[in-house]
Amino acid sequence: MGFDFYQKIAMKRVLNFGSINVDHVYSVKHFVRPGETLSCEEYRRFAGGKGLNQSIALAQAGACVYHAGKVGAEDAWLKTLMEDKGVDTRFVETINGPSGHAIIQVNTAGENSILIVGGANQLMSKADVQRILADFGPNDYLLVQNEVNAVSQIIQYAKIKGLM
Repeated sequence: MGFDFYQKIAMKRVLNFGSINVDHVYSVKHFVRPGETLSCEEYRRFAGGKGLNQSIALAQAGACVYHAGKVGAEDAWLKTLMEDKGVDTRFVETINGPSGHAIIQVNTAGENSILIVGGANQLMSKADVQRILADFGPNDYLLVQNEVNAVSQIIQYAKIKGLM
């Protein structure tokens, strides 16, 4: 991708319907086996989710990016982090319920094993999709990935609205 691509995307709006997760990362000697209890060597917590990571990367590259998603009230720090990184979060709803999260085991070889809990990422309604997309049109880009629900409705309505 050349410089022209980045100039064009910086002039248009990007709407990302994407996941917002808390990543719980456990450093282990080996992946837990059936019936085994294993102590971890280290535990760390990070902001995560493909959607959150994509929105932050786009904003840092100069795009005008809007994130659409849901996050649990106990993890409002994720929304603040996106705002601090330049992401417009007006379409991120804070709910009374659990956020999405990932349980990630990383072994000594650097391999990982990941368990995802959808949480708030799975609560996007058709009405939410229509309300959010009402503010976007033919000169805007859509980004969506499979860690959120309602993907088919998002794509159908975005096509009607003329998003790229």
